[in-house]
Amino acid sequence: MSKSTGVVAAIVFVALAGGGAYVYQRSQVTAAGTAKSGAPTPRPTPVVIAPVEQRDVPLRFNVVGRTEALSSVTLKARIDGLITSVQFKPGQHIRRGQPMVTLDARALQAQVQQSEANLARDRAQLDKARADLARNQDLLAKGFISTATLDGFRATVDTLDATVKADLAALELARVQLSYTVINSPMDGVAGAVLAFPGGSVKASDTSLVVINQLKPIYAAFAVPESRLAEIGRDRAAGKLKVEARAPGNAGRTYVGELVFIDNTVDPTTGTIQMKAKFDNADEALTPGQFLEISMNLRNIEGAILMPAEALQAGPNGNFVYVAKPDQTVEIRRVKTLPATKDKLIVESGLAAGDKVVVDGQLRLTPGAKYEAREPRGSGDKGGKGGPRGDGAKGGDSAKGGDSAKGGDPAKGGDSAKGGAPARAEGASGDARKGESK
Repeated sequence: MSKSTGVVAAIVFVALAGGGAYVYQRSQVTAAGTAKSGAPTPRPTPVVIAPVEQRDVPLRFNVVGRTEALSSVTLKARIDGLITSVQFKPGQHIRRGQPMVTLDARALQAQVQQSEANLARDRAQLDKARADLARNQDLLAKGFISTATLDGFRATVDTLDATVKADLAALELARVQLSYTVINSPMDGVAGAVLAFPGGSVKASDTSLVVINQLKPIYAAFAVPESRLAEIGRDRAAGKLKVEARAPGNAGRTYVGELVFIDNTVDPTTGTIQMKAKFDNADEALTPGQFLEISMNLRNIEGAILMPAEALQAGPNGNFVYVAKPDQTVEIRRVKTLPATKDKLIVESGLAAGDKVVVDGQLRLTPGAKYEAREPRGSGDKGGKGGPRGDGAKGGDSAKGGDSAKGGDPAKGGDSAKGGAPARAEGASGDARKGESK
């Protein structure tokens, strides 16, 4: 009797448990359906848009270059010696022929004096030999000596004449060696640091004494992609190609020069070719080794399509922009651009005059997403970088929607109850599915 009672109790318990589970599941499904049907519609993504312009603009080519001295010389001694004096100061403006360094000249002065003495001795012997030859020629005419004897006197004169010429050459060499003890500047320029001091020894063609740079005029060297070579060469052939340069930290001043050199070989490792521009640099404001922002006006483009540079986005298939359509949605357009100004790009293809592009808030957009045009940042908003009024806690919509701190959190789904926009362009559909599953 007790065994049958236990079996009945177990059956009753299982039935009650199953019924409870069924009721719980039905209530959960009903609640989920109610929640889904009551979810708010996602708010449009706030963005800043700007119109695409059409006007005539010069095609500018911008690169980074470095200044080079027009000529640079490292002074070195041509003989071994001891420095007796340094006759310049670091940074001093130097004139061509100005004495720079003096070496001990006593030994070379003695060699000059010795060469002069040898020359005087041999000249005296040559004069005596010539007199002897003249007397013996008279004796030969009278038949007192033979022709062979006279030939010996002639040989003596010729030998001493050659000796005198050798003495002259030795004297000139000694004087040249003596001149090397005073090292002069070969050009106008600016002296660098003193590299050798009085009392120090120098070796011929080895010890550096000072570096002199010619700064007026000055070169700016830069590399240009080979794709621009034909266009630059064509414009240069038509006349002088003007080059503008700006130094970092002094952007308010523009240096104007001209293109003077195009290398004859393209670097195969970088696909670029070296060029140089020359600037007057009358006030020596530019220094060798200084970085410059180089720009060239290649030609004027009539009716060019211009868009803001900040609208350009990089993708795996190339550059693109978000175009704001009249129906308050956005679409992606692939574009090809050329540099125009610091904040404008020339559009070769992909856009037309009158189009509007998104310049801020692109990270929250997906193709076909709704947008809401906002005023550009800078009017007192405290938003972050994500949209026109930011992704910060104070940059959202007044109704807690838009880009507020509680809207569009990636961890909670793009369609959260607070009305956030999709958190990013890629993977937005995944966020939407997470929102719907709730």
